Amino acid sequence: MSDVEERIKAIIAKEISTKEASIDPSDIKPDSTLEDLKIESIDLVQIMFAIEEEFDIYLAEADVGFDVENVGQVVDAVNQLIAAKETGDAASSPAKT
Repeated sequence: MSDVEERIKAIIAKEISTKEASIDPSDIKPDSTLEDLKIESIDLVQIMFAIEEEFDIYLAEADVGFDVENVGQVVDAVNQLIAAKETGDAASSPAKT
């Protein structure tokens, strides 16, 4: 498991564990869906903000939006944005507005 994946799982666990139940990051799998994790729209927004802050990136809805199917897709999108940021590829990395 990559560092990015571990950090994203920790963010997800933290954001959804503030409710009645808690989840261990190790229980979150790449193929875990938002439905599996009982993540609602408002929780997804909070998770996206936390990921942006953690990695100093901007997640446009086109990159990771409300149509994301699983945690692995989130990790892939974040990895792509980090790579684009590191190479300075402005075309692949949306600018904050």
